[in-house]
Amino acid sequence: MKSTKILIGLFTLLFFSCPPDDLEEEDMTPKAVTYKLLSFVFTQQTDNNEDALSYEIEYFNPNNFEIKGYPKITLTIGGGATTTFTPNEQCGTIAANSSCVLSYNVIDDNPLLFPIEPIEFVSADYILE
Repeated sequence: MKSTKILIGLFTLLFFSCPPDDLEEEDMTPKAVTYKLLSFVFTQQTDNNEDALSYEIEYFNPNNFEIKGYPKITLTIGGGATTTFTPNEQCGTIAANSSCVLSYNVIDDNPLLFPIEPIEFVSADYILE
């Protein structure tokens, strides 16, 4: 009889000491990743310069856990919007409550690489896996 009371007491203690599953799931709902445009420079080809495109974007992870995903950049080329994913593996993972700087820099005199129209930055997003 005494051992039955002890077992009931232990099971009661274990049952009430475990957090509910809903709380754990709520903590894992990711908050949106934000960004800050640090720089964006597009230089069209002239007699003295080659075409050049460079940008730096800092992505912020406000979550208490690591996230994985892909940076997405939206640009306008001559007035028409186009979206592109990053051409490299930078910022594929961002640590908890941390940030990552995406850097891109290309210089080329190939007319097929760059359009004649100007390129302008529109927005940046982070797509979670």
